[in-house]
Parts: sequence; C-alpha cells; structure tokens
Amino acid sequence: MEIKDYKTADVAEPTRPSQSENGEVRVSQLTTSENLIVYSIRAWVDSLKSKRNPLLSIQKGFGCAGISNASIAFDELMLISATSSNQALDVRYLCCQILGDAELDFIALISFAQLGKSEWAYRRLSGWLPPTAARKSLVQVEKVSEAMEGVGLYIGLRNDFINFDLENSIAHVPKLPNAPLHKTVQ
Repeated sequence: MEIKDYKTADVAEPTRPSQSENGEVRVSQLTTSENLIVYSIRAWVDSLKSKRNPLLSIQKGFGCAGISNASIAFDELMLISATSSNQALDVRYLCCQILGDAELDFIALISFAQLGKSEWAYRRLSGWLPPTAARKSLVQVEKVSEAMEGVGLYIGLRNDFINFDLENSIAHVPKLPNAPLHKTVQ
C-alpha cells in the first residue's frame, strides 16, 4: 500500500471526522495549523471589539509559530474582509468550541493557496468580497500560506472545502464589465 504525503495526496485523509453529528465543526477536531488561523481570526475580531490594535495580538501568535513576517499580511487580509465584505461573516468568540462558516472559509483559503489552487481561493474570496477586494486579499492569503508552509505548518485539503465549491460554483460567476455575456471569459 502506497502512502502519500500532504504535498502529493491533494486531499488530506482526516484522522477524525471533519464534522460532528449535527454538522458543526469543533475546535477540538482541528489541526495545529488550522487552530492557528481560527484563533488569529478570533483574536483579531476580539481586539477590534475591545478597541485594541489587532496587529499586536496577531504578531504575538504568529511570532510563537515562527511566522511573524506574515502578521502584516494576515492583518491586511482581515482589514479587507472587514471593510469590504458584502455580507456578515460568521466569526465566533475566542472560547467558542464550534467554528463559524467564515472561519472555515479562511482555513480553506490557506489550504487552497498551499496547494497552488489560487483560482479556488479567489472564488471563495469572491463569495463575500467584490472582485477588486478579492484580488487584493488573494495576495495576502498567498503570503500567509507561504510563510506557514516555510515552517512546516500545512493545512490539508478537506473534502468539506471541495464540496462547498462544487455546490456553489454556479451560484456566482462574475461577468466582465462592458462585455456581452456570450463573450465573457469565465
């Protein structure tokens, strides 16, 4: 039996179920790399609510993980999402044991970028951001994913991520401005 590692497998075989019985993903089911992203998102939002500079919290957490150089890119990604999102993003409190949909989306973004699936990451970003903001965010996602990869923090591709994109691939197809629909390059 051939065993493939993270880079050659494309899809991570979960060692534990990706969702609980009621369809919710729990923090206890996440890998260390996934936990870093979720906690960073929550700390960033908590800092804003507490009227503190969120970058300081991110720098501490990312510094402990050996990726302090990616803290500014993560902060920029969060700023773009917070200021340009066309919908409310489901981010939970710091101690909540259940993940919000937006937190799962951010984990998927890093996973896609680490696997070189930038188009998938862009489509996911386009689910809540206008095209220009999605493009700017994609650059930040790639910076964070490269930094994580550089220190061995990988986020495997979960089937949940792929299923979401297959189900929603038709839901939002951006059209080029001033181009007839039949001439649009999709």
